[in-house]
Amino acid sequence: MKTKQNSKKIDILGVNVHPLTKKELLKKIRIFLKDGEQHYIVTTNAEFLVFASHDEKFKKIINLADLSLADGSGPIWASHFLDRPVAIAKTFPPRQQRAYRKRKIRNQLLFTLAINLLHPKFTYSVIPERLSGADVVLDICGILAENDFSLYLLGGDQESSVAAKFELEKIFSDLMISGMKGGFPKESTPDEVLVEAVNKAKPDVLFVALGHPHQEKWIFRNLDKMPSVKLAMGVGGSLDFISGKLKRAPEFMRKINSEWLYRLIQEPHRWKRIKTAVYEFPKLVYREKIFHSENPHRT
Repeated sequence: MKTKQNSKKIDILGVNVHPLTKKELLKKIRIFLKDGEQHYIVTTNAEFLVFASHDEKFKKIINLADLSLADGSGPIWASHFLDRPVAIAKTFPPRQQRAYRKRKIRNQLLFTLAINLLHPKFTYSVIPERLSGADVVLDICGILAENDFSLYLLGGDQESSVAAKFELEKIFSDLMISGMKGGFPKESTPDEVLVEAVNKAKPDVLFVALGHPHQEKWIFRNLDKMPSVKLAMGVGGSLDFISGKLKRAPEFMRKINSEWLYRLIQEPHRWKRIKTAVYEFPKLVYREKIFHSENPHRT
């Protein structure tokens, strides 16, 4: 598919993230729906960033997206931590400089992780707002309902897809859902079968719920084969939340960046994914900052 020039972005572990407010996001979505081009959005969280560090193709797909949104506290915390200066007096002997720099970065890591839980808004210094995928889905549906654009739901299990469709139509009475297809094996269902189903419905917007990185790779491979689609986005488990199959964390847990803990309680089998977000991701970001502090002229 054709690559595009992206707007202002920041770099986290070599991955682009666009520092947008919700107001700016909604303005861009309205433009995307009317400019005659095809666009795709990725909702970049800590898991995405860790996975992209091991998968160059996935990293490329995120970096070529029209928008890469900060979904979750991970990218927001990392942008704040990486932006904090590490000032070392030049009079220090080289060996002492290196040791002191590492100690200072380690202290910054512990301090910013604590602040991320105790006073999360303090970390919104680079990325101004968290744009949760589940919330963005509803925001987009609101725009579609107001402007007579249609939506297609692809992926998820059949029960959740049907329930999500009814729930969205209940929330947005003017929303046109032109079709849906769920409950199929994502790894073995041919792309052309799914593309044909979407093309028959001719939607303006496509939500793909196949889980990362499969959904992003599927969109990247197939978007230009679906000419009616103006905007595509991978929505992960958002359909499960909308359908009521899963409950989102209470508001107070979201405010203190503990939504991951609520997900773990609901779905203990996700512990490996939670570990990726809350342990492996900070470790990678910490190493990244040490590397760049010691090699300031390397990218």
